[in-house]
Amino acid sequence: MAYVEPCCCERQLPKLLRNEGMFFQTSGDVTVEHLMKSIGCMVCPTCDMWLMIPAVNVKLLRVIRHWFRQEWMAELHLLTREDQAELVKAELKDVIDSVDYAHDKMVVDGSGLLAFVDVYDDVVAVQGDMLTAISPGMRVYAGIYGRMSDERVKGMIEPLMSKMRVRKKHQ
Repeated sequence: MAYVEPCCCERQLPKLLRNEGMFFQTSGDVTVEHLMKSIGCMVCPTCDMWLMIPAVNVKLLRVIRHWFRQEWMAELHLLTREDQAELVKAELKDVIDSVDYAHDKMVVDGSGLLAFVDVYDDVVAVQGDMLTAISPGMRVYAGIYGRMSDERVKGMIEPLMSKMRVRKKHQ
């Protein structure tokens, strides 16, 4: 299992994930922002970002808004545990038409997912703790890079896509 540090994340993760998916670990110092920067470049710009995270904060939402402004992503599909609709609306008001937001109590620590899906159905995804701040402790992640038609890729991202469809109907 590979060990990933924040200083080397952008170089290490793309290389590791191109090898048919893998597990890696961190010391709790790789945040969701590090993951975004590291894997977002593996698919075409103007991709869709899928993020399941217990909670977002202002800093992360401002990074996401920056990605929208740079046209590095076209849509955000965001699922959090608590209802953070007001915070999401406030921070992403200028791009809110490109945001699909829902909340669900079933989103727990350790069940996070960050994925980018482009127009060619290329997907890169990482599952594990989506940290918004450094939180010391060993963290284990699973990651994959491939096409949506690959059953392994679909198996990792389809549960979030399905959960978003269901939650949107009930909110």
